[in-house]
Amino acid sequence: MPKLYIEEFVGITNRLETLPLAFAIQKKYGHDIILDWRELDSFTVDGTRRGKVTVISKIGAERVRNCDETLFSRLAGKKLLLRSLDGPPALLDDIYMDVAARIHLKESLATEIRNMFSAVEKRPVVGVHIRHGDFQVLDPSSYSIDGYEWPAVPIWWYEKNMAALARRNKEICFFLSCTGDPSSYDSLTKNFDIITAPVESHYTYKNMSNDHCSTVNPVVDLFALACCPVVLATPISGYSHWAANVLGAPATCIVPIPGATEEQPLAGAVNIHGSRLPRWRASGRTGSDVTPLDANLSGISIGLTADTSWL
Repeated sequence: MPKLYIEEFVGITNRLETLPLAFAIQKKYGHDIILDWRELDSFTVDGTRRGKVTVISKIGAERVRNCDETLFSRLAGKKLLLRSLDGPPALLDDIYMDVAARIHLKESLATEIRNMFSAVEKRPVVGVHIRHGDFQVLDPSSYSIDGYEWPAVPIWWYEKNMAALARRNKEICFFLSCTGDPSSYDSLTKNFDIITAPVESHYTYKNMSNDHCSTVNPVVDLFALACCPVVLATPISGYSHWAANVLGAPATCIVPIPGATEEQPLAGAVNIHGSRLPRWRASGRTGSDVTPLDANLSGISIGLTADTSWL
């Protein structure tokens, strides 16, 4: 049986994005999928096994970085080191959500999430995903996407739009998922009713100098964010995408519109549950699938509680 390896070459949700192609290859050519991911002590993926990618593993392996139909047709019998986040849509679109259903959070961690949300079970919940680190704010006074591949969202945009939602419903609470330490976002934690995942990260390889560092277990954070029916998201980020559009029930994303300022924190809604990452990234870069919202975000339903039934 030929082997297909996926190692820790990118962050956790981008690695999840390699799985549809891996399973398409497995279905066609019978490959054994081996994941060398430290986070697999927090979750499992049906149809794969955990292993190590060593120097010996890499000898003779074909590096698959950008897979089109022509390359896919030549993979039979080959040892593969998979690093492609995309592949032929005809092969991946129909199996995308089937792959998501193969991913299972460890039960003890699912219990932690259920317990967290049970404390606010009668209250509407909105998720907030702040991706900084390798995503950077280009212009502190406005949300800009020009000139940088991975633009971050300024904190004031979250604050202004969280305030708009809180004015509409005083019972609302926010689940905060972020890079770094949630307690460092003072303008949010002091002004809003915020909950955060109660499981600390033990992945010491993601220390505070790492672009993907977090004090919270990133897998728990992701699955908890995926329980939120509305998410103030980071456009382009695969983490926001997997939480809102792949795992759990369909979620409405509220995203910044380029040109937003503190005086006019422009926002739009995106509803593309079940779509693959390229569509999500296109929405962040071109505005496709983004429906503009008014200043009160009145097009957003905010009466829904967190949904943990799928965990």
